[in-house]
Amino acid sequence: MSSKAGARNATDERRGMSLAKQASVVIGLVSGGVGLFFLFFPQFRPERHEPAPDQSARVYAVATNPHTTHGNFLDYADRSKLGFTKEQLAEVGASAFARIEIAGYRNKDLILERQVVNARNGDVVGKTTDLTVTPPADRVTHRWSEWIPLRPGRGSYVMVIKLLDRRPEGAIACGQTSEFGGLGGLVPAATPPHVCEGP
Repeated sequence: MSSKAGARNATDERRGMSLAKQASVVIGLVSGGVGLFFLFFPQFRPERHEPAPDQSARVYAVATNPHTTHGNFLDYADRSKLGFTKEQLAEVGASAFARIEIAGYRNKDLILERQVVNARNGDVVGKTTDLTVTPPADRVTHRWSEWIPLRPGRGSYVMVIKLLDRRPEGAIACGQTSEFGGLGGLVPAATPPHVCEGP
C-alpha cells in the first residue's frame, strides 16, 4: 500500500509541475503578445501618470530706455528695418527689455500682454495681447522687448509686462518699467502705481 501511495504522490507531483510549466508558458506567450501589440500600436500604450511639475514664472531684469527712436529699438532688439519708412524709423518712443522665465508650462499656450499705464492717475492708456508663447521645455527663458511711441505733451507713464494663463484666466507673472515721459518731457508722479508684486 505504501508503494502505491508513493507512486500516486509522485504522479501527482509530476502532474502539478507539468501544469505549472504550462501556466508559465501561457503567461510568457501572453506577455510577449501584449508587448508586440504595444510595439506595433503604441497609441494604445497606457500613459504613465507622472506628478504634475511645479509651475512658476517671473519677469525680471526689466530695463527702460525712455527716449529711443523706433530705428534704434529695432537695432537693439536685432529686428529687421525692412518695410519701414525713414519717418517711421525716426519716430521717438520708449523701449523696454526684460527676461521672462517659465517653468512647468511645457507645450502650453501662454499670452504676453503689454500695458501702458498713466503713472499719475493709474489709468491704462494702451494694451496689446498679440504674442503667444508656447514653452518647448519644462524650463525656458524668453527675451522680451517692446517699443511704443511717446504720447503728446508732458506726463509720466510705465509699461507693464504680464504673462497670462487663460486656463484659469489670470496673470502668472508681472513686471513693470520705470517711469518715462511724453514727447514734451517727464512730469514724475507723486506716487507711481505698483501694478506688479515686489518693490
